[in-house]
Amino acid sequence: MVKAFVKIGADGYVNEWVAPKAEDGYILVESDESLVTNIDCVKIVNGVAVLDKEKQEELQEGNKELLEQLEKEKAMYEDNAE
Repeated sequence: MVKAFVKIGADGYVNEWVAPKAEDGYILVESDESLVTNIDCVKIVNGVAVLDKEKQEELQEGNKELLEQLEKEKAMYEDNAE
């Protein structure tokens, strides 16, 4: 577990992670390293970051078209680089 400062959005999910230093509006939490930088689907429960898997799946589904477009652009770039 690591310690990090986070900001919580109005919806109750983490919307910012910062380096381990105090700044206005941030709270100190403990988190598994794999969650650091993950936003909009992590909640803080008793000072510990917890992944909301349902919210993560909802966000991934909502961003599916964007991710597909990025993959197409990446493939085009890689094809042109050869």
